Amino acid sequence: MAAAKKSAKDVLGGLNLNIVVVAGWVVGVVAVLALYYFVFYEPLSEEHTTEETLKSQLASARSTAESNLRRYNTDVAELARARQRAQQLQSVLPNDPDIPGFMRSVNALAEASGLQISLIQPVEERVEQYYARIPVQLSVRGSYLSLARFFHSVSQLPRVINMENIRLDHPTEDPVSHEIKLDAQILATTFRSVQRPAAGAARPGQPPAPRGAP
Repeated sequence: MAAAKKSAKDVLGGLNLNIVVVAGWVVGVVAVLALYYFVFYEPLSEEHTTEETLKSQLASARSTAESNLRRYNTDVAELARARQRAQQLQSVLPNDPDIPGFMRSVNALAEASGLQISLIQPVEERVEQYYARIPVQLSVRGSYLSLARFFHSVSQLPRVINMENIRLDHPTEDPVSHEIKLDAQILATTFRSVQRPAAGAARPGQPPAPRGAP
């Protein structure tokens, strides 16, 4: 009976009980830490890594979108400037010659300047490489001051108008105002743009080339 009842010290082979307890606690703590790592920490770490990757992707996408927006705003501003330049060019060198409108403008400016118009007659236009000349022959009578006012008014028009081949004749003194009045022959020339045909396009009066033709 005494042999069956061995002490704990004899069972543990002489090991200290405190050491066994400490070892048990260490094993328990390690098990808890391992459980925490695999059950909580590792999934959270993976989730954090995923969120950081997504955050980086979103930041990159935002940077790309902002860059695209800046380029878009720049393109829109450039397009607006190009349209404004095209409108200005259209007013200076229009596609439509608008001879009646041109003659009305010249006639109104001449009368407003104090000139008497005896002739305003279009002349056949001359086509150059990139533009066409549209001449209008003018015959007016008035003072030097009236002519100067007329030339100044014409220079203020947005459309390009050249006053060429000016000839002054028959100066006489007005009996009432005592101004010197004279006849003036003027060739007022304006311009229009010439749209060049695209490469391979048929010229006016020329049939288009058949398909496969060299």
